[in-house]
Amino acid sequence: MFGILVILFTVVPALELFLLFKIGAQIGGFNTFMIVILTGVLGAALAKSQGLTILMKVQQEMQRGELPGNQIIQGFMVFGGGLLLLTPGFMTDILGFAMVLPGTRHLLMMWIKKLIERGVRNGDVYFRSFGTGSGGGFYSYTYNSHKQNQNDTHAFGGHPRPGSQIDSDTFEAEYHKKD
Repeated sequence: MFGILVILFTVVPALELFLLFKIGAQIGGFNTFMIVILTGVLGAALAKSQGLTILMKVQQEMQRGELPGNQIIQGFMVFGGGLLLLTPGFMTDILGFAMVLPGTRHLLMMWIKKLIERGVRNGDVYFRSFGTGSGGGFYSYTYNSHKQNQNDTHAFGGHPRPGSQIDSDTFEAEYHKKD
């Protein structure tokens, strides 16, 4: 994780500055400045229009009683792409436009969904919720299909294994009512 943060906060900005200076030397400082401003304004407008389109689709799917999973992923992508387009730089602009434009966004979404599905299958995806249960608090469920064992109380379909101890005074159990 530390390596990823180093790349995001030092290597990427350094490359962006390098590209800005190189391109500025070729086309001029004023032209480079105008490109950065233009991509920021164009990106904000595009992110707003695409975001509103996605919001309408989410509302339509929810009115039909459907879960808008794909639209939610696309909404996050448009938001992230808009942020990248507001960041000065050419690499971030390319990635930002890829996340905001519908055609490339759909391709990226298919790739992200495959990553999420692979993470669920491998047990690397963790779902967390807040305030579920009588006492409130923070609960975490991990689905881990390959690493189930007796000590892993959260490996049973994303929930504690029946008959397992949750904490010092709570056990998970199932019951069936007999007539």
